[in-house]
Amino acid sequence: MSQSKICKRCNLPVIENADQYEVFENMHWLCFHLEFEHEGDPDAACGDPSCPWWHIAALKGKLVELGFDPQHVLLEATKEKWKH
Repeated sequence: MSQSKICKRCNLPVIENADQYEVFENMHWLCFHLEFEHEGDPDAACGDPSCPWWHIAALKGKLVELGFDPQHVLLEATKEKWKH
């Protein structure tokens, strides 16, 4: 029987990257990033190229460059995901 891997930062089960649990010091990758790598406001992008907030900002910028409104894209994706 395998034992649940619990994140020592947020106390939730580590499922998605459980195979790298020890690499990320018994945490989720995001918890590890915020704890050890992320500089500045945790709600803003940092200089780390793996930062998820930086990825979101880069994708929003590319959408605008391609002529799409990022808010509209998210609204449409939300409607699609939670169709009633």
